[in-house]
Amino acid sequence: MRNYTFRPLTEADLPLMRRWLDTAHVKVWWPDADKQIALMEKTMNDPKINMQVVSLIDHPFAYIHDHDARAYGMSQYADLPHGSRVMATFVGEHKFMGQGHSVGYIEAHTRALCVKHPMVAVGPGTTDTRTISIYRQAGFTNRRLASTNEGRLVQVMTHL
Repeated sequence: MRNYTFRPLTEADLPLMRRWLDTAHVKVWWPDADKQIALMEKTMNDPKINMQVVSLIDHPFAYIHDHDARAYGMSQYADLPHGSRVMATFVGEHKFMGQGHSVGYIEAHTRALCVKHPMVAVGPGTTDTRTISIYRQAGFTNRRLASTNEGRLVQVMTHL
């Protein structure tokens, strides 16, 4: 098992986040970099969300966040048990893709969340088969298809 480290996102990380959000492979699923950066700035000190930079051997390569399933009124998670966490992530550094790092750090983060919370959920888009496969490899199972508040169809997946 690789030794992934997680540290809180800070204002100093925003240029890195901008660079990652501007890469083609991230833009596919996180398309509006300006909106994402503004949201990160707005919620950086919000105790309801845990935003982190993921590193391997002191080299940052991914972003991950988690929050209470009911914190932001996301209808696709309304049926989850009280105290469940919702997670979202992306690999920013292209050279870290395709080597199993996504599964590795998602498993590590999920294990840590499951110690304190009854369930962890994710909601990749239904056409994002690569991400769905990564989450399955990390131990998530399909729960149901659901519409987001914006009308997008997602595959809600959970890990107990």
